[in-house]
Amino acid sequence: MSINKILVPLDGSELASKALPSALSIARRIDAQLCLVTVATGKAGDLAGNDSESYLDAISRSIVESGVSCCFHVTTGDAAASIARIAGDEHADLIVMTTRGRSGIARGILGSVTDELISESAVPVYVTRADNVAAEVGVEEYDSGVIVPLDGSELAVTALDDAIHLAKSLVAPLYLLRVIDEDSSFAENVSAKTYLDRISAQLAKRKVFAIPELLVGDPGESIIRSMSNHPGSIVVMSTRGSGGLIRWVRGSVSDWLIQRAPGPVVVSPHQTELLGSVIH
Repeated sequence: MSINKILVPLDGSELASKALPSALSIARRIDAQLCLVTVATGKAGDLAGNDSESYLDAISRSIVESGVSCCFHVTTGDAAASIARIAGDEHADLIVMTTRGRSGIARGILGSVTDELISESAVPVYVTRADNVAAEVGVEEYDSGVIVPLDGSELAVTALDDAIHLAKSLVAPLYLLRVIDEDSSFAENVSAKTYLDRISAQLAKRKVFAIPELLVGDPGESIIRSMSNHPGSIVVMSTRGSGGLIRWVRGSVSDWLIQRAPGPVVVSPHQTELLGSVIH
């Protein structure tokens, strides 16, 4: 599966619109269509239905004039549920959203639903900080990569399919990241390396070339170090269920990694296709 359609939720705010450059950059690289959506919730500060229509129409026209296919929807109801529904109806392959710098998830019409989408969306959610957007837009194919942090749990491996699709679409290398503690024994070190080699070998059978990367230190900080080692990279990870990568970043991805990462984080919905063939 390739990425053919990217959904971008907008609410009329400058913060939400900062997702557009990232979405456009990806769309141009992989020849994907953009789909804009605004939810008229009726809350204070929200765009009214007619205003939303004009707002999205103007943006859509500008995008089409730039050479990228674009559609848009205006709907009402619960913001998170409506965005998730339209993503499904439109068969979107990725949702792109922006958060507010290092102050954390933005609060507002869209900011308040980001966590809900991350938790409930059946579509991978690409989340980037507003202060990272400028750097992302200039990324070229040859200097970007897709990083999948793996901690040995079944939960972590479930993000692999989305990571593979993204790497193939972007024509970017795929890095399998495993982090071990500084006080890990030699046997634990060997076990971690064997684990990565086993997954790499299984992926090779599917004609997917993956590069193992073993780092020592704090898991969250090591993810950021890996991103810095591979400029322009994107992290793809799952945070569903208990344990797994949730414990890696000392809480939620939204509250820790996204606030500190030098690039975007794609939160993958729970998937099961690879479990039998990769980790056993």
